[in-house]
Amino acid sequence: MRLKTPSLEFELETRGEGRPIILLHGLGLNHGIWQPVVDLYADQAYFITPDLRGQGKSSLGEADGSLEQQADDIAELMDALGLEKAVLAGHSMGGYLSLAFAERHPERLAGLVLVASNARADTPEKKAGRLKDAEAILTEGSQVLAESLAPRLSDDLELNHAMSLQIAENNPKGLWNVLHALASRPDRRDVIAGLACPFLAIVGAQDKIVALELGKELGSLKADARLCVLPKAGHMPMLEEPMATGALIVSI
Repeated sequence: MRLKTPSLEFELETRGEGRPIILLHGLGLNHGIWQPVVDLYADQAYFITPDLRGQGKSSLGEADGSLEQQADDIAELMDALGLEKAVLAGHSMGGYLSLAFAERHPERLAGLVLVASNARADTPEKKAGRLKDAEAILTEGSQVLAESLAPRLSDDLELNHAMSLQIAENNPKGLWNVLHALASRPDRRDVIAGLACPFLAIVGAQDKIVALELGKELGSLKADARLCVLPKAGHMPMLEEPMATGALIVSI
């Protein structure tokens, strides 16, 4: 479905009944990555799965290259859906966005889940790589990111191929915007430490993108934090281990 907010037009799906849970996808992907989780647990929660600004089929709008703007996008989406509070679960880049939301709109969080993500800022080398990729995408197309990112998502080659196609379909300007947003994000470990809501980190032990120690660190940032390491999962737990991932998210 399409939903217009003051800042952009979202492509999203809503399904289920009960406590609202907003599921945010990772870099270059779209809301479809959450379909297996929603299929399994729609009888236990009200799931909202949007494409984020400039990715998937959502519009780019007047983008400013910041995660803070995209955090405000989610607040506007909640307003449009009549939601005062929701659980926010973010995958990878969606996790970075969820932390920005937690910093800007803490009163609207009923719970926070980070999936295959971390709370640190990029290293100088990682930041430089993102900005280089952003420029290459503008000149050569979104396939640049598909070729560099997809092979590292999972040990499942068929899954990686499907994700490569998904990434390649993105608007290059949308990817440029989000890569700049990721490169400029601050360290937000203190945001987790100050959360007033429940916090859960889901980590894939076989993740080739987020180092295992960074994922595990999340469990030490808040006294009552929950941490679950999925032994067989890589960077895509919602597709590799949807039953476990979904059970953890609805349990928060």
